[in-house]
Parts: sequence; C-alpha cells; structure tokens
Amino acid sequence: MDIRLIALDIDDTLVDHSSIIPQRSLNALRKAQEQGVEIVLATGRGYLGTEAIRRQLGEGFHYIICFGGALVADYATGAPRIHQFLTEEDVATCIRIANELDLHVQIYQGDEVIFQRMTPFAEQYCAYQKLPCRADEQLLEHDLSNVPKVLIYAPPEQEEKYKQLVSERLPQNLHALGSKPGFIEIGDIGVTKGSAVKALSEALGIDRAETCAMGDNTLDQDMIEWSGVGCCVANGKESVKAAADMVIPAQAEEGVAWFVEKYVLKDQA
Repeated sequence: MDIRLIALDIDDTLVDHSSIIPQRSLNALRKAQEQGVEIVLATGRGYLGTEAIRRQLGEGFHYIICFGGALVADYATGAPRIHQFLTEEDVATCIRIANELDLHVQIYQGDEVIFQRMTPFAEQYCAYQKLPCRADEQLLEHDLSNVPKVLIYAPPEQEEKYKQLVSERLPQNLHALGSKPGFIEIGDIGVTKGSAVKALSEALGIDRAETCAMGDNTLDQDMIEWSGVGCCVANGKESVKAAADMVIPAQAEEGVAWFVEKYVLKDQA
C-alpha cells in the first residue's frame, strides 16, 4: 500500500484509559512520519485535551482534527486551519433536549468545558481530561457562539436508547454519534472526522486512495468509510467493523502498530 496520510482516533484505538501510547505503536508512528507519512490525530477531544498525546509523539507532526471534525488545527500551536461550529440556536436546542431527558449536558468553547450543573460525571471528566471546567446553571442564557460540539452523557448501559431519543428530537441538520460509553456527541451532520480528513487531504494534495483511517466507534465511521483504507480495531463497535475495509488487532494488542508495520513502513515491506 502507498499510504501518505493516516488519520488516527485516540481513545480506545491508539490508547486506553491511561492515555499512554504503547511503545511499539509510538515507534511505528514516528518511523512512518520520518518516511514522509502525515500522521493526523482525529479525535472528539479539543486541542488542549490532546496535550498528553502530543507530548509523547513529539515534534515533527503537523495537523490535528479536534471536536469530531469541527476543527482542524496546527499540531504545534493549535491555530485553526479549518473550523465549522454550531449555530447558537442549535446549541440551545441540544441543551433543551438534554434537560427534557434529564441528562448531563456540556458545551465546549475554546478549551473550556461548561456544564449546566456539576455532576459526578463532570467531576470525573474534568479530572481525567485536565481541562478548565465550570458550571453555569443559566447555560441557556450563556453566550452560545463558537461551540464546535455538544456532549450529552447517558448511563452507558442505556446509551443506545438515549441516543435514539436524542436523535429523534434533533433538527435534520444535526446528528448524534457515539465515542466512549455513554457519550452522545452532537454536531452538524455535514461536519465529521471524515469531512475533515477529506478537506485536509485535498489541501495537502493527497489522493483519497493514499489515505488510511483507524478508529473504534461511530464517531470514527465516516472517516473509516471515506478513506482509501478504513480500519476498525477488534475492540470496536460491531457496526463500525462492518463498515471497515479491515479489522485490525485490538488497541490492547497494538493494532495501530500492526497495521503501520505491515502496510506502511517501507523498510518492512
């Protein structure tokens, strides 16, 4: 395979809950980058939320896709290259839906996370992501501009039920996708990791056939389907596996390293 760009999901694809890149995967990605392959992190996280991952990869990488495709930023500085945010009306609609279903809801502005109320999930989320967070009980009265996505959190065992309920209430221009268990991520239907990978590839003069995407959940499915080679890790969602060209070893078995070593590195061909 002649792969020139790899779009790589972070959570449950590259890393587990520890956010530590396994050494074999780290070595493989660095070698690929040294051989001229664009390694693009494609995540639901914001820019600041990827700091620990970026620090491990080190310098030499160029682009990062954040907020599920709403922002393509410069890897080193976070400066936006492409961005498509929700309208204030759509953000307010999402908040009202969450309130109607009595679910936790949060918005993102820059690298700040704003909850309607502090919950055990919110506390855990802030501690894990190490992001600036605050509660605003008057969230609907808050400035709702420059919001790339809205996150609604449901009990993980009822995620599919609530994702369906949320989807039924959303206007046609929005969609609800899953990332981690219980996460219902709402964005513009035309803004996905896949649309961001497509736009970035075109800007870099890289043909679709020369791209690869790796992921595990529905937030990744669009980029897996768009890319020349779409891969789902074995621990991924069954529907995403079905959409992929290839099911690679699980995150715990370093599927990312396996693919890069087998199909990308020229000295391994």
